[in-house]
Parts: sequence; C-alpha cells; structure tokens
Amino acid sequence: MSFKVSIKQLQDRLPEVLDRVAQGNEEYVVERDGKDCAVLVSIKNWRRRDVARRLDALGASYRFPRAKQARMEALLAARGQRTLTPAERREFSHLQRECDEILARRAEALKQVL
Repeated sequence: MSFKVSIKQLQDRLPEVLDRVAQGNEEYVVERDGKDCAVLVSIKNWRRRDVARRLDALGASYRFPRAKQARMEALLAARGQRTLTPAERREFSHLQRECDEILARRAEALKQVL
C-alpha cells in the first residue's frame, strides 16, 4: 500500500514512517511543494525490484508478455465461472507451460544477476 506524505510530515514522523516501511509492504511517496519527489520503500522491496529489473534486462525470453498474462488471467477467471472448452484448456495449458519455462529461465539467471 502506498501513502503520500509531505516533507514536513515526514520530518515530524520519521521514526514511525521508517518502522512502517521496514516492517511491511507500505511505501511512502514524499511530496515537496505539492509534487512527488521521492519514494520510501523497504530494503527488501528495493532489492526485489532491482533483481526483477536485472532479469528483465536480459531480454524478452526472460519475460512473460503482458498480453499472454492477461489472456491467462481471463482463462482463469472463466474457469472459475464455467468449464473451459477443449480449445481453451489447450490454450491455457500452452500458456502455463510457456510461463513455467520463463520462470525456470529466470531462476537459472539469478546466478548471473546476484
């Protein structure tokens, strides 16, 4: 969850804000003169994002395309409402295999980026 905080509010509540950021998934967008100027995130989330950026930088073969992700989510939602057609089941199975291959590739590449 993300919260906005002014520099003045941050100065007044710095220990509390840092505790909340460090202990959970809360992020704070810091505003200066009404404009966003910085973000406070936990080191865990920062490192996770950094690793994800490095993996994504390895190329398209290390990313599941957004359109395919959206289609997979649509098929999952449909499966929750009705029985998928044989063609939809094959499509879902194919997408799932492709996603698994990419995840395996990313896991192997962690050795390179860490």
